[in-house]
Amino acid sequence: MRYILGIDTAGADGSVALAGDGRSLSSEPLPPGGHSGVLSAAVERLMKARGISLGDLAAVGVSQGPGSFTGLRIGLAWAKGLALGRSLPLVLVSAHEAAAHTHGTGSGGIATLVPGERGRVEAALWERGPSVKLVWGPEPLEEDEAVALLVERVRAAGPSSAPQILALAPSNAKLSAILEDQMESDGISLVPPAPLAPAVAEIADRLFLAGGIADWAAASPAYGRAPNARKPAP
Repeated sequence: MRYILGIDTAGADGSVALAGDGRSLSSEPLPPGGHSGVLSAAVERLMKARGISLGDLAAVGVSQGPGSFTGLRIGLAWAKGLALGRSLPLVLVSAHEAAAHTHGTGSGGIATLVPGERGRVEAALWERGPSVKLVWGPEPLEEDEAVALLVERVRAAGPSSAPQILALAPSNAKLSAILEDQMESDGISLVPPAPLAPAVAEIADRLFLAGGIADWAAASPAYGRAPNARKPAP
C-alpha cells in the first residue's frame, strides 16, 4: 500500500493523518497551541497503530497555508526534517484546497475563508461535486462585507434563475462568528471548522502521483498576509 503522511498546523487546531492509496485511514488532532511539543508523538502513534514505520511512507504532505505564522513554520520544518532524513518526497498542499476537500460533499458552491490582513479575510470559491473545482480566488475581501461579496460571485458564476446555494467554511471559530452575523440571505450555510490533515494526506497523494513534488530547500509557507510586527520607523 502507498502510505502518505498528512500534516496540518496552519491553524490553532492542527492534526496529522495517514492515507493509504489515496484514502484517509486514520487521523489524530493536535492540541491548540501545542503543535511543536506533540507532533512527533502523534505521528508515532499513527504509524504504530497501523503497524508501519516512517520508512514505509511514500511521501509526506504538509499544509502550506495560508494560516498561522508560527503554526505553518512548525509544520513545514517538521515535514522538511522528515523528508530530508528519510529521503522522502515533500508535497505542499493549499489550506484552501484542503478545507474545500474536507467539506466538498453536497451541491452548490463552498467558500473557504482564512484571516487576512487586519479587517480582511482571504477567500476562495469552489464548486462541489465528485471533486472540488476552484471557481475564484484566493483573493482578499473586506471582513465585514465578505458574505455579500461572495454571494455576488456565486450569482455571477451561474444563471440568475438558479437557486443560490453557498456554504461558508471559515478556518476558525472567531471568523465563523463574524460571518454568522452577516448571513441574511437564504441558501447560505455555515460549516464548522474541521481537522484538515486527512484532506492534506489525500490531496498530497494525488499531487505525488502527478509529480507535484516540492523542492526541499525552496519550500516555504504561504502566509497569506504580512506579519503584524513592524520595524520601528527611522
